[in-house]
Parts: sequence; structure tokens; C-alpha cells
Amino acid sequence: MIGVKTSSRGLVSSKLLLNYFRLGLLLFVIVIGLAFKVFNHKTSTIPNNPQPVNISANMALNNKGSESMDQLSPSMTSTEPIKVIYELPVNQPVVYITIDDGWYPNQDVLKLMKQYHLPVTTYLIEQAAEKHPDFWHEFVTAGGHIEDHTFSHPFLTHLSRVDQISQISQPIGYFRQYGSPPDELRPPYGDFNSEVGQAAKDSGIKHIVMWDAEMKNSTFSTRSGQRLKSGDIILLHWEPGLDQELLKLLTIIQKQNLGIADLTKALNGEPLSISWLKTPIPAYKPASPSTTRTTGTSGKTVASGTKSTLGKIVPKNKS
Repeated sequence: MIGVKTSSRGLVSSKLLLNYFRLGLLLFVIVIGLAFKVFNHKTSTIPNNPQPVNISANMALNNKGSESMDQLSPSMTSTEPIKVIYELPVNQPVVYITIDDGWYPNQDVLKLMKQYHLPVTTYLIEQAAEKHPDFWHEFVTAGGHIEDHTFSHPFLTHLSRVDQISQISQPIGYFRQYGSPPDELRPPYGDFNSEVGQAAKDSGIKHIVMWDAEMKNSTFSTRSGQRLKSGDIILLHWEPGLDQELLKLLTIIQKQNLGIADLTKALNGEPLSISWLKTPIPAYKPASPSTTRTTGTSGKTVASGTKSTLGKIVPKNKS
């Protein structure tokens, strides 16, 4: 009888151990499955070339090529509470010229602005603008407006709310020295969402301004694939040879009998300042492939990889 009882207890214990083992195995499978799902979700939301938040703006430009037409998301027309602007409805045949970043100041661009009375809005990275403050005072004197392109050009949607506000609001304080504080934001890489819109509003931004046409590498293109039209916002960059890119753009604008209006004034509801290109535009001269053309405040042209008159080492353009 004692032997039978011992055998029965052993059988019960074995069954309990087997049940515990099965339960433990099931829980292990569930945990592994959940962990895999979380990992897969995180990796799916990270771009192929994620931008580290602490990377310098100069490296960001060289690695990513800054803004371009293929980064536009025309379906995203609002980030509530701020409307996103790709073009402006206008009653006159005018377009708008905008220039981004600020690493390569160019005196020849200022000369063109003065000669043709060009209203230009520039979206500056604070880190870039800090290198050449005197030039940007000249830019404003020539009729330009300075607006916000963040402090160091990160992907804003991959930052915390605190960092988003810091990136957007810090340049606003810095750019006060050039006149009215910026109230327009052009998000780096065209990267924005509703959280960025809220951070922008909380920083004092009224408009997120995108673009629907661009002049890049001597090629003009529009979002629609059609010719330039009234109301288009045109994107260029402060890159070596910008003055020649601008000349080519002015020729296109003139041939289509369009004027160039002041974007910042238009957004603020002020009367439009318009430049009508009545005089002949000088011929466009493409930069030599072996020489990167950049101009310092003295107007002197320097070769790629040499020190400019602004005291900045000029790397070969990679965008």
C-alpha cells in the first residue's frame, strides 16, 4: 500500500512539472513574439540613412544633399495648427525666390539682388549664419528676408518635443539682430508632421513654407512637371555657383513674362513688392567641373578646397 501511494504521488508531481514546463514555454514564446514585434516596428520607422541629432549641420548637408523636389509630400498640406504652404494663390503673374542653408555666402548674388531689385527670402541654418554675420547684414540691406531653417539642420520628426522647440526657437532669437524675428519655418529635408507643427507654433512660427519648383545643378524642375506658373515658390541653395544658377532662373522667369514678388510680405498680407525683369539678363556661365566657384565678401572667386576670403575652408560640393 505504501508503494502504491508513493507511485501515485510521483505521477502527480510529474504531471505538475510537465504543466509548469508547458506554461513556461508558452510564456517564453509570447515574450519573444512581443519583443520581435516591438523591434520590427522601431526599425521600420527609422529611415535608411538616419540623421544623428548631434551631427554638425555641415556634415548633414554633405551626407544628405539638403532639400530637393523628391522630398515633397504634396498630400501633407496641414500640420494643424499650422498650414503648410507649397505655393501661393495670387492675382498677378509672379513667382517667389527662396534660398536655403547659408554655408556659401556669395557677393555676386547680392549684386544681382540690387541690380534687379530682387525680393529674396532665405531660410538659414543658425550654425551656418554664425560663420558670416556681416554678409547677412548686407543681404538684408539688399532687400532680403531671413527666416528659420533650424539651428543645425536635423530631421525634426525624430527629435523629442523639447529638442524640436530648441532647434526651431533658438535661431529666432539669434536672427533678431537682422530685423524682425522670423515667423516662417522651412523644415530640413522637408521633414515635418503635426508634432513639428505644434512645436513650431509654440516657438512663434506662423507659416511652414515648402516649395513646388527648384533650380538645382543647372536644371529647373517643378512639382507638377510642367512649366513655371504664377504663385510658384522656387527653391535654391547657398552653394558654390549660386549666382550663375540664379542668372539662369531669372532668364526662365523673364521668358515667361513673370515677375518676382516678396514672399515674406505676401505671407504677412502686406502689399507685394514685385520685380519686373525688363532689362536683358546676362548669359549664364556654368562652373568648370574642375573648379568649385564660391565667392567671399570681397567678391573673390576661390578654387575648391582652398580658404575663402571669409576665412572658411570650402569643401568640394557634394550635394
